Amino acid sequence: MTKYDDNKETKLNNHFNSFRKSRIKRTTSQGKVATILKLNTSDTKIAEIFALAQPDAIWLDMEHGHSNYSQAENQVNAGKVYDVDSLLRVSRGGYSNYIRGLEIDCAGLIIPQIKSFDDARSVRDFTKFPPIGKRGLDGGNNDGKYTKLQIDKYLKLSNEERLIIYQIETPEVIDDIEKIAEMDGVDALFFGPGDYSLGLGVPGEMNHPEVVKARELVAKIARKNNKIAATPGGPDNLKYIDMGYNLLNLGSDVVGLSSYAENLVYEFSKINS
Repeated sequence: MTKYDDNKETKLNNHFNSFRKSRIKRTTSQGKVATILKLNTSDTKIAEIFALAQPDAIWLDMEHGHSNYSQAENQVNAGKVYDVDSLLRVSRGGYSNYIRGLEIDCAGLIIPQIKSFDDARSVRDFTKFPPIGKRGLDGGNNDGKYTKLQIDKYLKLSNEERLIIYQIETPEVIDDIEKIAEMDGVDALFFGPGDYSLGLGVPGEMNHPEVVKARELVAKIARKNNKIAATPGGPDNLKYIDMGYNLLNLGSDVVGLSSYAENLVYEFSKINS
């Protein structure tokens, strides 16, 4: 455990030594829909470009991406310059896989492939401080302002302002989502239609009746329990908002870059044929 200075604020009382509050929570608490842009790449400049566009959050990915924690922390810091949250989708694993994302000061973690209520409860215990969970204390990292935060404020605000987002993306967890949503320490449910369609045996059929039914159910249960409801958006954003979703991913860097490149080449090919 990192030593604190007798639990007192820094002598300078520097206003920078304060816990950054979640922009997503600020937006959703006003009854608005918060927005995300996803990064498959680990480049800090792309994170900054996305943050300049002023979504509520950028989504960093360690489940399918190749970023390490140093790269992710650089992207987190780029977002914070523009008051943009960072959400880190973690690799499923042990305790350290989760808390490192919080300690580099991500505003939230996206936990993929939640399998059951017991699985969700173990994630809660890893990611929330007592009395909610069992997360261990350090405070000497980015999120704790390198021990400059008063310990009681650090513990309280970490539990309140750092979002733990549970991905509901397999048919087997659907029967447990009510219990998961009722649990203290669960901040959001994120419906993943791609993997859900895969689990149903209808890969890529996002409008399959069973996929639509599950997407509607996740939003309903999340909002019923005063939790954020998240899902990938796109052309059907209004439909998802009507379902109750209040956190939408609008797009990604690889989609934008590939479309931009293809359009450039295509337009030139029309005058170069």
